Amino acid sequence: MLLNLRDNRDKLVIKDFLDIDFDMCVQEQSNCFYIRINHSYMLDEEFKDEKSAEERMRNIARARNNLECELKNY
Repeated sequence: MLLNLRDNRDKLVIKDFLDIDFDMCVQEQSNCFYIRINHSYMLDEEFKDEKSAEERMRNIARARNNLECELKNY
Protein backbone atom coordinates (compact mmCIF):
# COMPACT_ATOMS: atom_id res chain seq x y z
CA MET A 1 0.00 0.00 0.00
CA LEU A 2 1.33 3.44 -0.90
CA LEU A 3 0.87 6.80 0.82
CA ASN A 4 1.15 10.25 -0.74
CA LEU A 5 3.37 12.35 1.50
CA ARG A 6 5.13 15.71 1.55
CA ASP A 7 8.73 16.01 2.67
CA ASN A 8 10.17 18.92 4.69
CA ARG A 9 10.69 20.88 1.45
CA ASP A 10 6.99 20.35 0.57
CA LYS A 11 7.90 18.01 -2.30
CA LEU A 12 5.53 15.15 -3.07
CA VAL A 13 6.90 11.70 -2.26
CA ILE A 14 5.11 8.36 -2.38
CA LYS A 15 6.20 5.76 0.14
CA ASP A 16 5.28 2.16 0.79
CA PHE A 17 3.40 1.68 4.08
CA LEU A 18 5.94 -0.85 5.29
CA ASP A 19 8.93 1.43 4.63
CA ILE A 20 7.68 4.26 6.86
CA ASP A 21 8.76 4.77 10.45
CA PHE A 22 5.43 5.97 11.87
CA ASP A 23 5.37 8.52 14.70
CA MET A 24 2.13 10.35 13.89
CA CYS A 25 0.48 13.44 15.30
CA VAL A 26 -1.99 16.10 14.15
CA GLN A 27 -0.65 19.61 13.55
CA GLU A 28 -2.46 22.85 12.84
CA GLN A 29 -1.13 25.30 10.26
CA SER A 30 -2.92 28.30 8.78
CA ASN A 31 -6.34 27.23 10.14
CA CYS A 32 -6.03 23.74 8.60
CA PHE A 33 -5.00 20.45 10.13
CA TYR A 34 -2.40 18.03 8.85
CA ILE A 35 -1.07 14.64 9.87
CA ARG A 36 2.64 14.60 10.56
CA ILE A 37 3.70 11.01 9.79
CA ASN A 38 7.18 11.42 11.31
CA HIS A 39 9.91 14.05 11.50
CA SER A 40 10.46 13.84 7.72
CA TYR A 41 6.98 13.49 6.22
CA MET A 42 3.48 14.92 6.36
CA LEU A 43 0.44 13.24 4.82
CA ASP A 44 -0.53 14.98 1.57
CA GLU A 45 -4.05 15.77 2.81
CA GLU A 46 -5.61 18.81 4.45
CA PHE A 47 -8.39 18.64 7.05
CA LYS A 48 -10.86 21.32 8.11
CA ASP A 49 -10.98 20.19 11.73
CA GLU A 50 -8.85 18.27 14.18
CA LYS A 51 -11.36 15.45 14.67
CA SER A 52 -11.31 14.62 10.94
CA ALA A 53 -7.52 14.52 10.97
CA GLU A 54 -7.51 12.30 14.06
CA GLU A 55 -9.97 9.88 12.45
CA ARG A 56 -7.81 9.66 9.32
CA MET A 57 -4.77 9.05 11.54
CA ARG A 58 -6.62 6.21 13.28
CA ASN A 59 -7.52 4.73 9.87
CA ILE A 60 -3.88 4.82 8.80
CA ALA A 61 -2.83 3.09 12.03
CA ARG A 62 -5.56 0.47 11.60
CA ALA A 63 -4.54 -0.21 8.00
CA ARG A 64 -0.89 -0.57 8.99
CA ASN A 65 -1.76 -2.94 11.83
CA ASN A 66 -3.97 -5.03 9.55
CA LEU A 67 -1.22 -5.24 6.95
CA GLU A 68 1.29 -6.39 9.55
CA CYS A 69 -1.15 -9.05 10.80
CA GLU A 70 -1.68 -10.33 7.26
CA LEU A 71 2.08 -10.59 6.72
CA LYS A 72 2.56 -12.45 9.99
CA ASN A 73 -0.13 -14.96 9.05
CA TYR A 74 1.14 -15.44 5.50
